[in-house]
Amino acid sequence: MSDSVFSENAFTFREWHAGVLGAAVGAFASYLHAINYTDLGVGLAVVFVAAALGLRRYGSVAGRTVRREPWYALAAFVAVGAVVLAVA
Repeated sequence: MSDSVFSENAFTFREWHAGVLGAAVGAFASYLHAINYTDLGVGLAVVFVAAALGLRRYGSVAGRTVRREPWYALAAFVAVGAVVLAVA
């Protein structure tokens, strides 16, 4: 994954996976809201954003990946979450 994406900077493996994790969590949280599990969806979103911004640390590889590349994770989280919410 070292190809250039919209700039001269290389798109790294960690950035790609942070985006994928953000997209997956955003889609799931939005879907939970769409099926009337809003409290659970909001809780998941709060935990994810807290982990991405480093407010809470999780020992998993996914937690470290998101914490190291928070803006890729959060951008994908918002973008995919909005799409799922619009479609559902």
